[in-house]
Amino acid sequence: HEEVIIQAYQIFSERLDHVEYLIGYEGNAFVFTGNAEEDLLSITAVHPMREEAVNVLLAKANADWSIIHKLIAENHLIETAYDGKRFYMRRLSGYQR
Repeated sequence: HEEVIIQAYQIFSERLDHVEYLIGYEGNAFVFTGNAEEDLLSITAVHPMREEAVNVLLAKANADWSIIHKLIAENHLIETAYDGKRFYMRRLSGYQR
């Protein structure tokens, strides 16, 4: 139901002057520790990451998309799309598809 959270935020923000939530999109300026997998899991626990932000983080870590595919296969991350943009976010605890 992560997709519903992203859609709800977008719908509310289109209709209200000020909408905020902890997992809102915050741009691409994420902290980087050098461990791409841990960084991705930490960031996506509180912020969905757009595909371009993931690309930036992976480039900084000299890593590739195999990390993302692994985290998705292990049910740690989900990939979703909204308004033509691809997002990655941490799977909500206890929810399995």
